[in-house]
Amino acid sequence: APTPINYCLNAVAVPLTATGTNLLWYTTATGGTGSTTAPTPSTTPIGTTTYYVSQTVGCESPRFAIVVNVTASTAAPTVTSPVNYCQNAVAVPLTATGTSLLWYTTATGGTGSTTAPTPSTAVVGSITYYVSQTQSCGESPRAAIIVNVSAVPVAPSVISPVTYCQNSTASVLTAAGTNLLWYTAVTGGTGSATAPTPSTATAGTTIFYVSQTTNNCESPRSSITVNVIASPIAPTVTSPVNYCQNAVTVPLTATGSNLLWYTSATGGTGSATAPTPSTTSPGTT
Repeated sequence: APTPINYCLNAVAVPLTATGTNLLWYTTATGGTGSTTAPTPSTTPIGTTTYYVSQTVGCESPRFAIVVNVTASTAAPTVTSPVNYCQNAVAVPLTATGTSLLWYTTATGGTGSTTAPTPSTAVVGSITYYVSQTQSCGESPRAAIIVNVSAVPVAPSVISPVTYCQNSTASVLTAAGTNLLWYTAVTGGTGSATAPTPSTATAGTTIFYVSQTTNNCESPRSSITVNVIASPIAPTVTSPVNYCQNAVTVPLTATGSNLLWYTSATGGTGSATAPTPSTTSPGTT
C-alpha cells in the first residue's frame, strides 16, 4: 500500500487499501484484535495517524504501517492593509506573502490573475483588491487589501509680500492651514514645523515656502516674499541757520523724501510740516 496518504482537513476520505490475502487491520503496531474491514481515515483533526495491516497465509505476517497525514486547509496569504496613496501619486504593484498568489477584484467568483495589480490613484476614494494563495490543500480564502486614495489639499493661504525696514524687529511668518511645513526652496528639502522669523540684518528679498498636510497628503507650497528695505541716510541739511533777534524767519528746509520734523533727537512724533524758528529770544535751538 502507498504511504503516506495525504488529506486536507475535512476532505472526503476513502477506505485504506493493501494488496494481500486475508487482510487484518489494526490501530497499533502490536497487540489488539485485527479487523477484516479496512478503516476509513478521519480528516477532522489535523495531524498524523498510523494504521497497520497484515495478511495471513497459513500464518499471520508482520504488520505493515500506513501513515495518514491530515493537513490544515490553506490559509489566506498575509497582506498589509490599508495601503494609502495621495491623488495622482505614483503607485506600485500590490504585494502579499504566500504561494502561487492569485489576484481578484471581487471577494468571490471571477478569475484570478497571477499578476499583482497596480492601483490607480487618479480618483479619490477606496478600492478593495483580493488575493489568495494555493498550496497542497488547494486555493485559500481571499485576503482583502484596501487601497485609499486621498485628495491633495490646496496650498495654504498666506499674505505676501511682507516688508520690513533693515534692522527692524521681524515677526514669525504665518499661514492658514493644517500641519504646516516650512521650506526655503520651492521643491525638495526637508520641511520644518517651526515657522521661520525673517532676518532683517541685510537689505534684499528672501522667499519662504509653506505647505499643509491632510490625510498624509502634502499640498503644493505657497510662497511668502519678505522684502527688507535698506534704512535711508539722514536727509541733507544746512546747519547752523543764523538769525538776528526778532528777524523774520522762514520754515527750515532739508533735502530728502517724506521728511518728518522733530524737536528731540529720539522719540516723539514727527511732523510733516517744517517748523519756522522763533527769533524772539537769543539762543540756540
